[in-house]
Amino acid sequence: MSRRYIESPGQQNISIILNGEESELRFVSDSQGNKDLLSKADAFLVVYSVVDKATFNRAEQLLNMLHNMDLMRTRPIILVANKIDLARSRAVSSQDGKCMACTHRIKFIEVSVAINHNVDELLAGILSQIRLKKAHCAIQGTRESSPNHWYKNRSVVRASMKARQMITWVFGKEDSKFKNCENLQVL
Repeated sequence: MSRRYIESPGQQNISIILNGEESELRFVSDSQGNKDLLSKADAFLVVYSVVDKATFNRAEQLLNMLHNMDLMRTRPIILVANKIDLARSRAVSSQDGKCMACTHRIKFIEVSVAINHNVDELLAGILSQIRLKKAHCAIQGTRESSPNHWYKNRSVVRASMKARQMITWVFGKEDSKFKNCENLQVL
């Protein structure tokens, strides 16, 4: 994978060659919920800082907003935990991030932009998720990727994920659900 950055006010473009095919990712920041802008997006990154619990709570609010706008089922979404290089100041555990991602049925990755840890994996994962989702939707003949009811009772899903998290902690074996949310190369 190779990448090239192009910046302009309010957005950043990155050209990526992945599997011999060049694509351009355009990143636009919008935490206010501009419906026109959000409806045009091919994917969403919801980023929080692992050293700031408030950003983690805000990330969950953003995921709920995307759900309420009915965008979660139709677009790939990746929950991104940033600043993992600041391990001593960590306020949000990796397991909490994975649990939130699994609860919302989205992907999860931990990065450190400061030391360039997992940044290439994230960029390749974004592009892979977009390509996979488009191919999946083309096969189904629709932009929807899952049934309407999958998300209706988030509290039940969250309780299930918390139970799985506890079992993982007690028995020391990572649950396959948690591993799947970290694999950005599959839907």
